[in-house]
Amino acid sequence: MFEIRVPATSANLGPGFDCLGMALAIYNRFIFEPADDFEMYNVDPRFDNDENMFLRAFMTESAILGKTTGIHVDFACDVPICRGLGSSAAMYAGGIIAANLVNGIQPDAEQCVNLASELEHHPDNAAPCILGGATACLKRDDNTVLVHRLDISDRFRYTILVPDSEVPTEQARAILPKSYPLSIAAGNGAHAVMMVEALRTGSLELLREAAVDQLHEPYRSQLIPNYSTVRKIVLDNTEGAFLISGSGSTCFFISHESLAPNAVRQIMELPDGWQIVETNIARGGIEIKENGVWRKSI
Repeated sequence: MFEIRVPATSANLGPGFDCLGMALAIYNRFIFEPADDFEMYNVDPRFDNDENMFLRAFMTESAILGKTTGIHVDFACDVPICRGLGSSAAMYAGGIIAANLVNGIQPDAEQCVNLASELEHHPDNAAPCILGGATACLKRDDNTVLVHRLDISDRFRYTILVPDSEVPTEQARAILPKSYPLSIAAGNGAHAVMMVEALRTGSLELLREAAVDQLHEPYRSQLIPNYSTVRKIVLDNTEGAFLISGSGSTCFFISHESLAPNAVRQIMELPDGWQIVETNIARGGIEIKENGVWRKSI
């Protein structure tokens, strides 16, 4: 019997569109064992079928490994679906790691990231999910993924603000322009570089300057209920960077100080069922439990 936990992720980190991402300590847990057939337990009825992402990834990786083992797996999922927290990446990555473990194979980090990125289409989610911490990544011409682990200051606090409304990835992609002026492309690149440096140094002043995005947030913010109101409450209360997590609808706040109780109360009183959780970076990525202790699986 194996037990793994797979972290949520926040992609883009503002201006780092499709290249920056961070793993967060909110997890999907999977308890599984090898079997002669395939059984899934405690699965949302919408996903209790052959198209289940965990199952698809498990079978794809098993085929690559040349194995035919089945699996019995119990789901305990805390990563919200269609909220911009990498729920798809968590499912795909979990299935890939499970296929290796039930067949007694030590997962290969590069191979797992490449397959998860291929299945999920977003390496900025797949890479930090598997490896942990924060990453920068790019797709090479051969469609493999180059990943660089980022150094992140211990000074920051991380808060997710999750409304009770979904933003499907397809809708979040469709709302974006097909092209941008050169000035916006160049400016966003500069902000992404500064964002990496702000996260490394812990500079709140640099973080606030760097966090400005012009590629996706001005458009995707329209899909998030009361976005402007929530943003104003947060930034009036505490200095930091207020970002859209992935494609939304979750918002992601990076700061030195926690949100004050009065700000939390104001947001939770809005009519959109907001949940507010202060969390941490999941520096271990996907972890396996052994003798009651979690350790890195890769």
